[in-house]
Amino acid sequence: MKILIANPGSTSYKCKLLNMTDADVIFQATVERIGDEAGIYSCQFSGEKEMKSVRNIPDYFAAINLTLDTLREKISLRDVAAVGFKTVLAKNVTGCVELTDAVLAAMKAYQPLAPVHTQVYLTAISVFKQMDVNFPLVGLFETAFHSHLPPEAYLYGIPYKYYEEHGIRKYGFHGASHRYIARRTEELFGTGKQPFRAISCHLGGSSSICAIRDGISLDTSMGMSPQSGLLNAKRTGDLDPFALLYLMEQEKLSIAEIRDILISQSGIFGIDGRSGDLRDVIEAMEKGNERSALAFKTFAYYVKRYIGEYLAILNGADVIAFTAGSGQNSPQLRMGILQNTENLGIILDEAKNNANPKEGLISADHSTVKVAVIPTNEEYIVAREVEKHLSGKNSGI
Repeated sequence: MKILIANPGSTSYKCKLLNMTDADVIFQATVERIGDEAGIYSCQFSGEKEMKSVRNIPDYFAAINLTLDTLREKISLRDVAAVGFKTVLAKNVTGCVELTDAVLAAMKAYQPLAPVHTQVYLTAISVFKQMDVNFPLVGLFETAFHSHLPPEAYLYGIPYKYYEEHGIRKYGFHGASHRYIARRTEELFGTGKQPFRAISCHLGGSSSICAIRDGISLDTSMGMSPQSGLLNAKRTGDLDPFALLYLMEQEKLSIAEIRDILISQSGIFGIDGRSGDLRDVIEAMEKGNERSALAFKTFAYYVKRYIGEYLAILNGADVIAFTAGSGQNSPQLRMGILQNTENLGIILDEAKNNANPKEGLISADHSTVKVAVIPTNEEYIVAREVEKHLSGKNSGI
């Protein structure tokens, strides 16, 4: 079975075709700068050299068609069993489901909670629906891995009727990434005895942490929307709601204006003032920029605080795993988060950490809690769950 995984961004589109027999990537493509006359297109078939070109890519329809035209050169679209999407959020819908009109309507109903994320998926899905193709479109919702959260973890302290009538509760996100880390940590470090406790730290432009016991999510830092929890590149993270109301009153801000501030002017960028990219922040910090140093320390502090919370919820941990762009690639960030945690049994090995392994342990041999760098593989998780959906099996979510 061959499954195409579509990964849309605000001005980019990526896709991978996986052969589910061995999970090999047969074909992959990336389109950048959609809407630009100097768009960048790169693609590669398995075992072949990557091809790259600059061309006019006016819109999403052109971007997706470009990748499919290249794919058709060697693989018939009749051989594609489905297109899988890592969809984000929908009202009263989670799990792995076919993207029917009813499901798309449910995504639109909750679009104000994740406006940028949901819109790019709705756009990409609509493009595929316009095409003359026979394969189903299937979404694995980011909320799915967190569907077993206990009520005490997902309820907010507001009148219960708002949960009943409007579904206001914690949902959690980055589900495919945290699910992969749950599986991979147990493969690498599990001893067969239970419980196996992992804390998954997905740190990048969008960041969240998850407390996992025996492969099940018990709590996660994001809430009803991807806004809460850790600072993100330009999204706020945790914020006192009354501080927000006060700000709106003082600045005479509309809902649309405050939404824009929360999703595009806040987070790491809001503190640093120049960039929300941790690579830029660390570079500026090392040159003595105080605001950048403050942004770095604030982000690291938030991560450390959530790790502490989840150590309490899990009653300890067998492993803390760092994944995604910053988690995998920034020794400075990992050191900033885990310094002075020796009394918790967490001890980094400085040499291992600075060596920045692609996958492996970075904790000291005498550390009670293992610390590891593990690259995530969200496409694999989406493809496996789509395969189960097509075969009529339960997704296991």
